[in-house]
Amino acid sequence: MVVIEAGSLFVGDDKNYPMRVRRCSLIKKRVVLVARDIAPSACFKRLVEVLEKQETETVLIVGNGLPLKETLEEISLAVSTADVVILGMSSTAELAEVEVSAGETARRLGIPYGFYGDCARCWARARAGAWFESLAPGAQFYFGVTQADAEASQEVFPNARLVGTGNPLREDMFFPRFSREEVRTKLGLGMEKKLVLAHGGKFAAGNMVSWVVLVEALSILAKDGHNFQLILSLHPGDRTPEAVDRGNETKMNLYEELVSYSPIPTTIVRRGDELTTSDLIAGADIIVGFGGSPEVEGACQNIPVISLSFEVLAQKIERECGRRVFETVDFGTAELVVADATKLAERMRSLLTSEGFALMAYRQREVYPKPIERGAAIAKMAEFLVS
Repeated sequence: MVVIEAGSLFVGDDKNYPMRVRRCSLIKKRVVLVARDIAPSACFKRLVEVLEKQETETVLIVGNGLPLKETLEEISLAVSTADVVILGMSSTAELAEVEVSAGETARRLGIPYGFYGDCARCWARARAGAWFESLAPGAQFYFGVTQADAEASQEVFPNARLVGTGNPLREDMFFPRFSREEVRTKLGLGMEKKLVLAHGGKFAAGNMVSWVVLVEALSILAKDGHNFQLILSLHPGDRTPEAVDRGNETKMNLYEELVSYSPIPTTIVRRGDELTTSDLIAGADIIVGFGGSPEVEGACQNIPVISLSFEVLAQKIERECGRRVFETVDFGTAELVVADATKLAERMRSLLTSEGFALMAYRQREVYPKPIERGAAIAKMAEFLVS
């Protein structure tokens, strides 16, 4: 353990998600936490708060879905001072570069390390041929969203302790920041409007194709007299809004161009807007997307969910998680529709009725029971790391 003078040292620009090093004058256990994707970043921020209350020294290196400011050399140096390292599991090899680098440093120096999986089968990102494969045999622990999911990871983490901690962000999904009425008031929507929330991913091509199919489906439903409002909610890691035309150095506004063809009122919501995707879920009548936490959050709040897929998206999730659909479809808490505007319109029409939604609503309550208390997942992680 390194003994350092009292105080706090910030490495990097504090306004851009810095590497934060908490330091004290006593010899204490040091935990280094490294993540690029937004979900594990948010989890690790909370975990740091609990660890520090237990007088554990921490180094927090997170990107919140954006590129990290720290160099790989700076991250390696921070890892070299750790007693234990916990890594997020970013969704692509490119995004996972910092986590892999940190893990390789820990492995080389004999420092205990392990992973936090923020979604079901996140551990598949360490299977043979995947980006965390080289780190899998040496991992000493894996935190899964359920105990069953953690135990299933034994095929890739043969030497790790497998702990079903749960996902602390999922606890929040049952307790939205705003009520349905408050969300709709902020949006200026009357209760007679059917709010369709379409959440995007990082994969721009997938967003474009999915939203074109959705717009076509809504065109069909609008002819039936339905009164819709569509919101396209951009993923924080989607770089499409920053796309610039190299010819004249102006933004291309690709999603705005798509919206211009929508037959119903359509709004784009992006990072930094007053209402986040999580906020909007509480006011939605139906959610249409492909995987991600919004599908789970919608199920937690008993809202109809459609997982809209097509072959390229199915291949993408199979590459990331070793399966072609997300957990919500497997569990029956969302319905899979393969890119077909007519079929999508038909299923939306049904799920927007109480009779058509009844079975899915039952499965949602059964699979995602409301937790008795908040904070249990973080407490379990902290207890394991400190011990």
